[in-house]
Amino acid sequence: MVTDPSPSPRLPSSDQVWAHVVHGLDQDPSEGLNTARECCERHAGDRSRLAITVRHPDGGSQRWTYFDLSRHASLAAAMFAKAGLRRGDRVAAVLSRQIETWICALAAWRSGLTYVPLFCGFGADALAYRLRASEARLLVVDHQWRSGAQQALEMLDTDVEVITVSGAGGRGIRRGDRSFWAELDTAEPAGAPVNTAADEAATLLFTSGTTGQPKACVIPHSGFVSLIPYVDHALGLRVGDLLFTTSDPGWAYGLYTTGLVPMARGIPLLSYSGPFDPAAWLEVMTAESATYITAAPTAFRSLVASVGRLGAPPSLRAAAGAGEPLDADTVSSWQNLTGTPIRDGYGLTEVGMALANLAEPPTELVPGAMGTNVPGFDAMLVGPDGELLSGAAEGAIAIRRPAFQLATDYDNDHEAWQARWHDDLFVTEDRARRDADGRWWFVGRDDDMIITAGYNVGPIEVETVLLEHPGVAEAAVVAAPDPKRGSAVRAVVVARPDASPGSQLTAELQQTVRERIGRHAYPRIVDYVESLPRTEVGKIRRAALRVTEP
Repeated sequence: MVTDPSPSPRLPSSDQVWAHVVHGLDQDPSEGLNTARECCERHAGDRSRLAITVRHPDGGSQRWTYFDLSRHASLAAAMFAKAGLRRGDRVAAVLSRQIETWICALAAWRSGLTYVPLFCGFGADALAYRLRASEARLLVVDHQWRSGAQQALEMLDTDVEVITVSGAGGRGIRRGDRSFWAELDTAEPAGAPVNTAADEAATLLFTSGTTGQPKACVIPHSGFVSLIPYVDHALGLRVGDLLFTTSDPGWAYGLYTTGLVPMARGIPLLSYSGPFDPAAWLEVMTAESATYITAAPTAFRSLVASVGRLGAPPSLRAAAGAGEPLDADTVSSWQNLTGTPIRDGYGLTEVGMALANLAEPPTELVPGAMGTNVPGFDAMLVGPDGELLSGAAEGAIAIRRPAFQLATDYDNDHEAWQARWHDDLFVTEDRARRDADGRWWFVGRDDDMIITAGYNVGPIEVETVLLEHPGVAEAAVVAAPDPKRGSAVRAVVVARPDASPGSQLTAELQQTVRERIGRHAYPRIVDYVESLPRTEVGKIRRAALRVTEP
């Protein structure tokens, strides 16, 4: 085994880490493990223990204890059973930073159902693909996104029952829908959580890819366990903390890393249901005395400016970012303005959080560095011929199979899953550099994934939509540097002879992608060329289209 030098000699061994993690669980994984029981039920005996506070743009708030969540998850479980769902069925949700997200997820897990979170920013095509691929039998959707969901449902060959979280006065409920809160008001509590096996599917979470369609990561009930070392050692959360979690629970970092796992540790969450607003975030953190914030680096870049004008919440003690590279300037500016660190982290939905700046044991925070191995994980570098690289080197990031990992398969592409593994190494398409002190620095991606403002955008999805426009003959989608977002989506288009490349066509293409995939994926830059660079066998050479300097 290749071992990496570490900035800290005090890191516990992997065996020690996982033994400590398992000892802290409420269940023995060898006998059964249920995510809802570990992340909620175990704390529900104390009826006053706070689990989540949701603040709203109008100044209102909801405070939910673990007991409240447990009770409502039991009612929602009965609602799912009444709708005909049985153990192993899939229930999808188009919900965001709202309490219904947690009620639905916990209800699914305690029932032995598989939860399928869907990002509320998806357009109709993106939703339809994921509903079809997941074989979801039921969809829970907030009234804000009911219209877009209907467009997706009309693309399916099968019927999916709909439960809508209505707005004021029943707004958003369509003919044939069930009303989420009306159903819960008439439901009787379900029984105790099902005794699910540790390897039984809990969640299907789609992650974008660069070839083919998005992959559905199968996250078992033991999946959340893989993230406990990150929460304990990188975030360093402790009793008395209040975590302001800003990531959307349609993705792994929002649902699991900064949601369920802190809850399992008994750390209360603070959430804001409104759109991104740096000033509102600071106001919420100050009013609630938040001690910790987790967000995408793009959000921190905007927050820095607001903190400079408005000041930092006095209760804040630390912050963490993930999802895209965290630049040194943002880390330094934040620390100078707030007196608190931002700790970077690197991980994948397939494996978990493997690299980070550590809080426990304390390690020196070097702005711009990803840190070192998260205890319990063995990350390494792989050379062009698959050889393991020791010492200071640059190569592809590879992660040795840990005792617990976040996902166990791609539900819709088993062959692709197997291809990612080389014996017990998961070889990523990300490149990093390891310095002489053992710290890791992100270099870039070997694949064509675009990370923009913390969102993963697969170019194939965007290209497919662009190519359906009557004015487009060919299209390639790549990343372009963007000072605010890290990267922006750039479309390079060959227009048809009868089309006029220009502002009108650009506006049409951008709007089409907004509507069909989502605002996070639309090309902010559209360039027109006479032809696309291709290999000898006709494949587009995206590397030749990338711009490396802004």
